[in-house]
Amino acid sequence: MEKGYTLKLTIYQIVIKKTASKDYVTYKDLLKEVTSEADKNTAFSKFKSLFKESFNDKFIKNREETKAIAVQSVNSMPQMNIIDGMLVGGLTGVEQDVYNSSSSKSIGKSISDDEVSTLPYYFKLWMPYDSSHGILMVQSYTEVGVVSLIDQKIKSFIRGYGYSIATTKHVPKEYKEKFKKKSIVQNLTLSKTKMSESARGALNQLFASFEGLKVEIKISGFNVPIDKFWEEVDKNQPIDADLSSFEMNAEEHDYDVIATYKDESGRQSQARLSKNLDILPNIILPESVKEKGKQYPNYERIQNHTNDILEKIKKEIGYTPNDVE
Repeated sequence: MEKGYTLKLTIYQIVIKKTASKDYVTYKDLLKEVTSEADKNTAFSKFKSLFKESFNDKFIKNREETKAIAVQSVNSMPQMNIIDGMLVGGLTGVEQDVYNSSSSKSIGKSISDDEVSTLPYYFKLWMPYDSSHGILMVQSYTEVGVVSLIDQKIKSFIRGYGYSIATTKHVPKEYKEKFKKKSIVQNLTLSKTKMSESARGALNQLFASFEGLKVEIKISGFNVPIDKFWEEVDKNQPIDADLSSFEMNAEEHDYDVIATYKDESGRQSQARLSKNLDILPNIILPESVKEKGKQYPNYERIQNHTNDILEKIKKEIGYTPNDVE
């Protein structure tokens, strides 16, 4: 097993619309609105600059003020409909003492609660000029990350111009298939909310008045290859026991069935089968995208690697560019 930090990639499909409308718009509409520029190259360049300037040379904190991010560099590639760059981010809001890892004695350094201990993060925003559907990629580390804060910052920036984006996590088919081939199912959870008062009371009268009561039945202690598991288990009615006491009705699909998968490296992922939501494993980036001798990404290497992933996603979602200028 490789020592050091493992880099991972989170991908979102993003859809844009005017905040005050239910109608979707194209990224051409967004860029013209934000930049007041009709020329595509100029619009992308100005959008890049405005996004960078929106940080005001400061760190942006999350709502809890426990994490913060700042911008290092932002670049635009209009011919590819891409804005990308490097951010730095990490923990803040708590005083941290610094130690040498070979000793438990403090070396007399500390990070105060208004300072930020940072790592570099790569992001890529694909905004096809002729479409309302785009892609957001954010690199992070399996051990730590500020993915949600980067996502929030981009949404906030676009919202400031009267537009909003909705994000849905996306894992390319290639990564899902690789994960499935090397994985096992290790537990199954049946989850039920919104039970009637009488059903809650039947469990125990103590629970009758709690409308938010949740019942979970977890089956674990087994390790079965994915294909074999689903050959023998019906995702709509995975167990043959009578679950009517919990108001779990397979015909009405009124409870969740969640499978937990584990791959050969011990990484886990879940799929909410009752809602036909596919498995979404972590996308692990290769060691080759790291800066030589470091644990963080090299900009050009990760840019090229994610460009390749983006091209595969375009084919997967059936994107065909139109000549829009």
